Amino acid sequence: MQTDTLRVIVNPAASGGRGRKAARKLFAFLDDSSTDYEARYTEAPGHATRLARAAALEGVGRIVVVGGDGTIHEVAGGLIASRVDLPPPVAVFPVGTGNDFYRMVGRRRGPAEVMDVLEAGVVERFDVGRVRWGGGERVFVNLLGVGVDVEVLRCRARFSRLPGLPQYLAAFLNAIVTFRPPEVRVEVGRGAGQHIMGATTLTVVTVGPSIGGGFMICPDARPSDGKLDLCCIAAPGLLPILRLVPKVIRGKHGDSPLVTTGQLEEAVIRGPEGEPMWFELDGELAPEPASELRIRILPGAFPVLVPARA
Repeated sequence: MQTDTLRVIVNPAASGGRGRKAARKLFAFLDDSSTDYEARYTEAPGHATRLARAAALEGVGRIVVVGGDGTIHEVAGGLIASRVDLPPPVAVFPVGTGNDFYRMVGRRRGPAEVMDVLEAGVVERFDVGRVRWGGGERVFVNLLGVGVDVEVLRCRARFSRLPGLPQYLAAFLNAIVTFRPPEVRVEVGRGAGQHIMGATTLTVVTVGPSIGGGFMICPDARPSDGKLDLCCIAAPGLLPILRLVPKVIRGKHGDSPLVTTGQLEEAVIRGPEGEPMWFELDGELAPEPASELRIRILPGAFPVLVPARA
């Protein structure tokens, strides 16, 4: 049974260590409003998953996440792993680099906006993607990616002083020069579903519209429509891809012959001839490469507090 308890899960390392400072600002607002709350700080990767699972099993009423997409990814995984029928809804104080998940929640971001959502927000049940491979299983709240995105993650630390979209763009331009596109086979649905084969610059499955701090890769995606969105970009060479980038930023790339899009409830992505491939989940490198990724939607699995709609 849920209680009225508010638990704040803080990633102090988020956005280069700004998570702790952001949490202090939120605590000041909570104290001024005489709101009872309990704070929990993450200590290592994966810790937010355990904290969220414990909160659900303890019957916590609401959760605020102070962190970025990776922290939200972990919290969602913990709530789903708890198998609680009615997990606590989650409000987000975005303190990450990209904050693409928060773009599905609201535009204004700060402690005052968190307080507004806690006081007058509504619960919307967001879809979640689940991926299984030979060595494991994870959920993702916004993105599963194969291709240059993996190399971008490895390059981003060099540009850590830049904000979200400029940081991703700088890392992308750095990575694409030496990137070698992998061959993939994407099977959407079962039987006679959609099949996509060939070298890919980037193949993503998303819940929401943007990745990388604002690249509108799936501009029509909606987090509560019961579908995941697919975007596959071919590998025609460096110059055609560089010409396509400005269109991707604006979400105007859908009519390009280099791009294949669609919606799905389930899909399989396979590497070339069974070779393992690296992939990313919500802006974090997967724990290991996999030769086959089996993806499925978990509709409405993640309760999120969002601003009340006018």
